[in-house]
Amino acid sequence: MQRSTSVGWLAVVLMGSVACAEFETGYFKSRVDEATAQTVASRYGAPHKVERREGSQTVWTYFDRGSATSGYAGTARSTYCRAYVLTFDRQDILRGWQQQECRN
Repeated sequence: MQRSTSVGWLAVVLMGSVACAEFETGYFKSRVDEATAQTVASRYGAPHKVERREGSQTVWTYFDRGSATSGYAGTARSTYCRAYVLTFDRQDILRGWQQQECRN
């Protein structure tokens, strides 16, 4: 009985982490051409990286780094890192975004 309870909790945690990732992707998809840099910053905080590009574009990058936590079998899962790259125009309106693997 104890094992099935542990497996159940593990499933809930995994589904929650997937739901969070999808929620963030959904937020960016639904806010292109609408969200301002200020609204994004109020939701996620200051970006981890800011770049200025030609044509008055600003690119913000947020990093979502996973942690190496012990799984049910007692082994550590590898870490992961996703980068959310957001492009704003000269009026600070979100014009595009990408999710990609982090680059070292």
